[in-house]
Amino acid sequence: MIFAILPVKSPRDAKQRLKGFLSIEERETLARMLYKQTLAALFRAEGIDRVVVATSDCEIAEHARSSGVLVFEEDQQISHSVSADAACLRAMEMGASTALLVPIDVPTATPDDFSRLAASGRLGMRPGLIVVPSADGTGTNALVRTPPNCIESRFGPGSFRAHLDQAFSKGLRADVLRLPGLMFDIDTPEDVAELLARTEESEVSSFLRTACASK
Repeated sequence: MIFAILPVKSPRDAKQRLKGFLSIEERETLARMLYKQTLAALFRAEGIDRVVVATSDCEIAEHARSSGVLVFEEDQQISHSVSADAACLRAMEMGASTALLVPIDVPTATPDDFSRLAASGRLGMRPGLIVVPSADGTGTNALVRTPPNCIESRFGPGSFRAHLDQAFSKGLRADVLRLPGLMFDIDTPEDVAELLARTEESEVSSFLRTACASK
């Protein structure tokens, strides 16, 4: 079974690199919008057997449950990597053979992106790793792991190489999948400007356009 795992930190603690550009209330609103948009795209994707949200936030957990999502509650979130790995182990206990680890802050990701990610995980179903890099090629925006605990998460600066190196050291296959919709994330004011310069309009871009106009 393929589980899509979406770790979600408390929205009030999210998007810290936008501090000074957006208010705490705006950053929280943005994080909740990004979460809901990503979750909706996962629901519309093909090839995913279960969708999981791992979170310590009560509102996120309530929304996920009301949407029919499996929730892995956390007492606290130590880091994205710790949450992802703990969720992978729980998913394996429930029969997961492959885990798709995805972030919330990918505003241009589409259901087709997630469908392609799931399809890549089904090919052969042999132990290994598929990495979707960040746009600058240094970070990791999505991971497909078969089995879900085949490596440990190393999200953060330099994670693209760190994830591949782990796979190579264990003799696992490791492929790179470049999906433009998943490679773009939103962390900095420059990312906001790039999103607003695109022709696609969404609830997230409309919110950011209004927030920027009020500065």
